[in-house]
Amino acid sequence: MKVFGLALLIVTFLRGAVAVNVEAGLEPKSAPAAVGVSAPNQQGSSPSASLPDTPQPQKPKPSSPQSPARSSIRSGDSKVSASGKLPAILAPQITEDRLTVHDKLKLYSHQAVNPVALLLPVFATGIAMAHPPEHYPHAWKNGGGAFGRLYGDYLARRESAQAAQLLTEVAFREDPRYEPARSHNLATRISHALTFTLIDKSDSNRRMPAFSNFAGAAASGFTASAYVPSGYNDLVHAERRSALGLAGFAAGNLVNEFCPQWGPLVSRFHIPFIHPPCPERIRTKLPD
Repeated sequence: MKVFGLALLIVTFLRGAVAVNVEAGLEPKSAPAAVGVSAPNQQGSSPSASLPDTPQPQKPKPSSPQSPARSSIRSGDSKVSASGKLPAILAPQITEDRLTVHDKLKLYSHQAVNPVALLLPVFATGIAMAHPPEHYPHAWKNGGGAFGRLYGDYLARRESAQAAQLLTEVAFREDPRYEPARSHNLATRISHALTFTLIDKSDSNRRMPAFSNFAGAAASGFTASAYVPSGYNDLVHAERRSALGLAGFAAGNLVNEFCPQWGPLVSRFHIPFIHPPCPERIRTKLPD
């Protein structure tokens, strides 16, 4: 009887321990099969039955994608400009990607309104006030009012030229970017830059007349005829202003052509909005 009572006491104690484990959210320890290994066959079955299952290959988890807005901006800039950044003033250098109307509009909106584009007419205005045309009236030559009129003149001419270029590029499917010369000869590079002012590339990478430059120069010259003083709003002066506008495009091509020479110097200063249009690998002299 004593042995029977002792056995009954042990069974009761074990049941109580199991009940406590279950209430605490712990499962009681089970046979070795719970850890993924089958229990050994005590009746002499083959040893392979006691081995663990063959692990299955797992597919790598895909990396989290980048922000759509950020990736689209970066890829769009690299598509438009060989440097990966949109220059503030100069035309970006051409890439292998074909530009859409949206790409051209993006480039126009960036270059039409940025701090550098709005600051450049200030220098032109200062030069004009230091050496004003001889027959300009007093209101256009002295004082803050004259500065405002001259600044508005240069800004209006620049903005009208860019708008005319955009519309022409879209209408004639003209590429707004600059293609540098493949030669290292100085004379060849200068000749190429000047020629590219008159004959540039289409969206399909074919030679075509630079209609956008002609339209931009005409818009720059004839827009001012609407507000400049009398005597400077005639056809002769409008043609002169148009010729100066076309010469400005040629000067921009020359600066763009020699970007690998001046680009590294400008990049050291890290000036906001000032991005040389030539590729990064040329500016930083990284290996191909």
